[in-house]
Amino acid sequence: MDHAKTWTARPRTYQGVIDESLRKSEYIEVPPSLEELVISHCAAHVRGHFGITPTRKPAQPAVIYRYGPGVGFVAHHDEVTDVERERARTNGQPVVGGDLTLVIWLNTPDSYGGGELFFEHPAQDFKPPSGTLVAFPATRNHIHGVRPITRGERVTLVVRTDAEGGGAP
Repeated sequence: MDHAKTWTARPRTYQGVIDESLRKSEYIEVPPSLEELVISHCAAHVRGHFGITPTRKPAQPAVIYRYGPGVGFVAHHDEVTDVERERARTNGQPVVGGDLTLVIWLNTPDSYGGGELFFEHPAQDFKPPSGTLVAFPATRNHIHGVRPITRGERVTLVVRTDAEGGGAP
């Protein structure tokens, strides 16, 4: 959490465009050493659930997302699109793709209002304690988003990994 407080955050895009009616968040890139530590800490849980070993994607950063009051993030999938790749060439935003998305909560649920991670099918909402990991395939089949933030700030670490030993989950 110290990293999230001390580094300068930048506005985050959705499909390469900053539009706060679709997504209102900032991001901070995470150093590779911290990302590797997170992946190694989560590896046994991911292996146990998905039957794969998560591996770091060296060409892209893990990111900390900070969501303040506002829309949160509309329903979307985590599969990288050609539009996103093309826009990233000129807008300086990182393209964050992979086989699996790992979301780790860095602050407590009582420190912000709203901000649940939601999935459309099956319909589920999550607002877990700090330190909780939610992992899911980064595919078009896993539509999800962040409910509007009504107060405070929601802070999560998002790591996208590739899968070893079985391909995409």
